[in-house]
Amino acid sequence: MPKGLTKISKPLALRLLSLCDGDEIWSCDYCRTQRVPEDWIVRLRDIYESNFADPGSTIYQEGNPLPHYEGVRSVDIAVCVAENLSIKVDPWVLESNHRAVIVAWIKERVEED
Repeated sequence: MPKGLTKISKPLALRLLSLCDGDEIWSCDYCRTQRVPEDWIVRLRDIYESNFADPGSTIYQEGNPLPHYEGVRSVDIAVCVAENLSIKVDPWVLESNHRAVIVAWIKERVEED
């Protein structure tokens, strides 16, 4: 676990991981409804900007493109869940893979456990 973050139960960790796809940015309110600890939200939230030149890097809400959005990336939730479950996420995994691949890698490690 990153230093100072609340430890969560295994059932909650597995449920949160099942919701992660790597590409979504969860609103802070959505994080709260899913029982993401408040200190995780505070540590992980950021303001993300769209790149309208690249549709894959444009942020949408209800089908409408947004210039920016404050929230928590689901890939970051997945990494915290992995660490919460004592699964070490190697830096090379984070640096050399797409977000969805990182989440899939974490899910595979959880299934092996």
